[in-house]
Amino acid sequence: MKKRLTFRRFTWTQHIQHDTAQQKFNSVLTLIKSARWGYIMEKVNRLEQFWQDFVKVLPDTVKLEEATVAHFLQMPVTLFNHATDVNVAENRAEAFLRRIVNHFSSIGLPFACFRVSPLTRPSFVSLLERYGFEKELEQSIMVFEGKPSENRVNSNVTVNEVGEDEIDVFNRLIATSFEMPFEWKGALDKLLADFTRKGERNYLAYADRKPVGTISLFSSRKTGCILNVSTLKEYRRRGIGTELTMHVLSDSFKEGNDLHTLQADKGGDAERLYRKIGFKVDHIVCFFVKKLT
Repeated sequence: MKKRLTFRRFTWTQHIQHDTAQQKFNSVLTLIKSARWGYIMEKVNRLEQFWQDFVKVLPDTVKLEEATVAHFLQMPVTLFNHATDVNVAENRAEAFLRRIVNHFSSIGLPFACFRVSPLTRPSFVSLLERYGFEKELEQSIMVFEGKPSENRVNSNVTVNEVGEDEIDVFNRLIATSFEMPFEWKGALDKLLADFTRKGERNYLAYADRKPVGTISLFSSRKTGCILNVSTLKEYRRRGIGTELTMHVLSDSFKEGNDLHTLQADKGGDAERLYRKIGFKVDHIVCFFVKKLT
């Protein structure tokens, strides 16, 4: 009987010790997960704040109490015309949505658009869909991890920062590469001039002694954003986009930025290219659009 009691005491002691160790392990694991989640959301918040800085440069952008409504009416595309940084109480979301739709309609745009990120409050995708909005575009917000490579992909390509005497060449090349309507040229000139005044740096890639590609670097809050990456159709798949990106990434580091980002269509060729360079997807944003009559 004594042996049996002793055995039982030993078993319960071991059981209590095991529970205590497991509880400590679970507590540590919870702290690690919490810290990691905090770091992830801090970076998301920083990247989304950068986007707010970016759209504020657009000449027609309006700051409301519950959102920023990005606008560049001369270029009626969703990327330059959307409601973003939405933060509204759930019981006011429906009235807020109607007010934004009326706003888009009142300024003559043929659509209303919301940019939905992980920080959008409330996450009212179902409400948007109920009001006839459809997901038109998903973009990967990507960040670079590591150090830029010094290796050249195409030694026949030269990348130079654009001076005032070359800005028109830069603008025309963007318009051609992205196949923009001819009537947008004046608006594009104005837009790029506005960003240049805010510190944007622009670059041209040269091959066969002529300009064949473009790229820009816009920095804010120690975050460098790569944009306007384009290559003439006949020069694609020659490593020119990679050369441009690596060159500007290096300049972003030299500027003292500690976060380097760009945006690409989710699952597209550009995203796959940037993954090879060293970019990783941080989060996804979606553009929900409703056509207005």
